[in-house]
Amino acid sequence: MRNLLLVTACVLVSGCLERQAQVAPLAPQPEPTAVNSDCYTVDLFTRAKVDEPAADVPLEHRLFLGKWGGGAWGDFWCHDLVVTKIEAGGRVELVEMLAPYEPWNYPATAFLRTARIDGEGNLRFAYGTERLSYRIENGKLVGTRSGLYGNLRVELVRRGVPPIPTPKPIRLVRLAAALEPGG
Repeated sequence: MRNLLLVTACVLVSGCLERQAQVAPLAPQPEPTAVNSDCYTVDLFTRAKVDEPAADVPLEHRLFLGKWGGGAWGDFWCHDLVVTKIEAGGRVELVEMLAPYEPWNYPATAFLRTARIDGEGNLRFAYGTERLSYRIENGKLVGTRSGLYGNLRVELVRRGVPPIPTPKPIRLVRLAAALEPGG
């Protein structure tokens, strides 16, 4: 009887292992050709509030703030990103949203994440086997993702709230002068 239970347990475990192996990553996908404005991920129960950055947050970091969407990883898996908070040291808080994707049996998800903007101006974060990086190019948020699902690329556009205005150089000069001792 004990041997029968042992054999049954082995069969069950091997069946589970076989099922996990079926979730193998797809082959690399072609780069997306266009932003898909109809791409839909999830509706958040609570609106993600974008915090006003402190004065010491670099201007190039501020450009990441806000809601980004209209793109799909590998041109097939819809994705949105809401960057809600950026600190002067480069620490970032965001909401990552992904659409359901039936071929992988992946449900719609939304997760709070913590990221960092590195010295090269890339917003980066990781979890599990996934590594994500975003940069701003020509007004778009261009992302790369590597991990269980292969190497994917996405281009997102700003949605809703317009970007935080970049101060004009003359204002920066006046601000710097006002901050100097005796200024």
